[in-house]
Amino acid sequence: MAHDVIVMHGSKREARNAALEERLDALMAPHGQYSVAFIESEERSVYTVVDGLAEEGARNFNIIPVLFFSASHYSRDIPEALRNIEEKYEGMRWTVAPPMGTHPQMVRFVERRVAEAPLGSGTVIVMAHGNADHPEADDELARLVSQLDVRLPAYPAALYGALAVDGLLEQLDRSGDFIIVPIALEDGFLTGRMKEALLEVLPESAMTFTPSVNFDPVLKEIIMDHMENH
Repeated sequence: MAHDVIVMHGSKREARNAALEERLDALMAPHGQYSVAFIESEERSVYTVVDGLAEEGARNFNIIPVLFFSASHYSRDIPEALRNIEEKYEGMRWTVAPPMGTHPQMVRFVERRVAEAPLGSGTVIVMAHGNADHPEADDELARLVSQLDVRLPAYPAALYGALAVDGLLEQLDRSGDFIIVPIALEDGFLTGRMKEALLEVLPESAMTFTPSVNFDPVLKEIIMDHMENH
């Protein structure tokens, strides 16, 4: 049976990682059979956590990244850490679950955020971090938006890469209202950066920001699905 390892981006500050793990545990309760690793942590990195489990005898791992799209952490950092561990232990096997943003439940989640917005009309912008070096992340975000059933025009946007807002919004009618759905784990630094980027091209009065994912129960649904089916 595979050992489930949930991977979050995390922080170099371990107190921050402890707070994230506490929120994750509250979300996942009563299911608690998993380990947690953080990409940015030195003490609890993917390498450190999985290597420690392997030293105790585990050989089969199901890695579940709480990352929304296939950018550098998903496509490079996690597999690189696992390959380095694989060299140390005979018979080690691992799989990496798909990014959260590609799951059908994320489509339903964005639709719910739009439905809950106080505006009854406008243009929907679903916004993520983006990465100029990983166009597959743009493709995944665009696919998510293409699957929405919101009865409003909807567009993908990002801070970086081909979907950066300065290029996208040149194509849009800026005279109307905009509903912004940020794809981020929590409201905070990243969503603040998104607002700053949009304020350079849109008036603040025209924008309504919905909450980000914020450990919504949809995350538990996706994580449990990845535990059971990967």
